[in-house]
Amino acid sequence: MPSPATGSPTPITVRLPDGRRLGLTRYGNPAHRPVVFHHGFGSSGLELPDEPALLARLQLQLLAFDRPGVGQSDVYRRLSFPSFADDVVVALEALNISGPVGVMGWSVGGVHALALAARHPARVAAVQLLSTCLPLGEPDAYRHLTPTWKLLRWGQTAFPWANRTTFLWLSRQWARHPDRAIGGFIRLMRPEEARVTARFRTLLRDAAVQGFANHGRGVYDDAQAWCRRPGFRIEDVQAPAVLWHGEADGVWSPVNIPYLAQRLGHAPVRLVPGAGHMLYLEQWPAILEEMSALLPNAP
Repeated sequence: MPSPATGSPTPITVRLPDGRRLGLTRYGNPAHRPVVFHHGFGSSGLELPDEPALLARLQLQLLAFDRPGVGQSDVYRRLSFPSFADDVVVALEALNISGPVGVMGWSVGGVHALALAARHPARVAAVQLLSTCLPLGEPDAYRHLTPTWKLLRWGQTAFPWANRTTFLWLSRQWARHPDRAIGGFIRLMRPEEARVTARFRTLLRDAAVQGFANHGRGVYDDAQAWCRRPGFRIEDVQAPAVLWHGEADGVWSPVNIPYLAQRLGHAPVRLVPGAGHMLYLEQWPAILEEMSALLPNAP
């Protein structure tokens, strides 16, 4: 494991008990309060803005893990929400982080954040869900999905070979023509998502290149895990949770966010007018300020 630098994004790899490598990017000072960040689908731990001065003022460090098959992390075909939650806890111990941590998740990363908090409640002090999704394979949550998401889940489970082929093709596009790939995605987005993605184009492009590493295997396994039964109960989350969502989210409609908040003990919802699915990028300072307030003070 490399000696971490202070203040700048630092790549780190941890060796898990079964021999796999788990990669992460550390933002901020390793002496400060730790916050685990779960990236979105088809992305990686590089999707965070680099704000060293803000992190230093709040005395926070961010540990942005790459899920198996993404970026620095080895492929793990049996990926599930519980397996990755367990991997993260092992990695925290390897990094000598023994106390409760803050946990954030953007998009499908929100489901991974819930899994960590539900499976390891003693390790999680607070949770922020940023433009989060629901677990597609949970029967109760499935009833709240839009017809589009029900169709996407059906396609992923009924025709896995087609999705594997699609993700393999996308991995080649991101590896060979990253600027063309990000431009193509921007053209397909709704106006609010397109505006923010264009503003953070380089950041999101580089994160997606790593997201689709390993021939897109990690993205495929992540999608399969998302579509299966989640392996945890949302109601088992004990830490205080806050949901941030955009009223103009064109990827995951805010219509079922009150349902999720109710299952989390009527957790507060920060519904941001005019914001889309990329909300976290423009609300980053406010999100970090809130996380700082939710965590215990630094010793």
